[in-house]
Amino acid sequence: MTPMEAEPSFEKFLELGDRHIGRGELERGIHYYHKALKKNLQDPAANLKLAEAYRLKAEAGKKIYYTLGMEPLRRILRMDPRNEAAHEKLLIMAFKSETLDTLVQEYGEKLKIDPADGFYAKQLQHARAMAMLDAEVNIRLPEYTPSPFIKYFFDFMVLPCGAITLVISNFGPKFKPFFVLGLAMFLFYCVYRGILYMLLRK
Repeated sequence: MTPMEAEPSFEKFLELGDRHIGRGELERGIHYYHKALKKNLQDPAANLKLAEAYRLKAEAGKKIYYTLGMEPLRRILRMDPRNEAAHEKLLIMAFKSETLDTLVQEYGEKLKIDPADGFYAKQLQHARAMAMLDAEVNIRLPEYTPSPFIKYFFDFMVLPCGAITLVISNFGPKFKPFFVLGLAMFLFYCVYRGILYMLLRK
């Protein structure tokens, strides 16, 4: 940019940010959103875009960006405490950054000031539901074990019967239909093991 050239406008910086985010160039997109916010730090749309860019960056494997993404949302809420879009994104960021308990406390404090405030009652309900979901994922699923009946049914009936049926299908042409039955039983067992693996992994 030469001294005679005018600096791009707020809208132009947002447009450049959107363009780079659309291409998956998250760092460049974040850079231009920051440029736009230097011109108008309080703009809700720019802050939402920056928060979303940080969320995408975090999902690419850098969890710290969930925390960074909360700051532009906080800026919005300082100006507009009942901005639902900002609260929705903040809830997701808090869930992902494992700071949901702090958000639950914040909403609880606001309800202490005005217990009849339906808006914050709804936000608190959402935050508590997310906290319960987090507990389900992090605590209950790793402890899952199949019941003895299910285990014995699949391990000592479906798998052996499937193997025996496949062997029988090789005894002659009249036993060929057993091949399909044996294959179906074996695939059924594989599905069971796949579901069990997903439930047990952390």
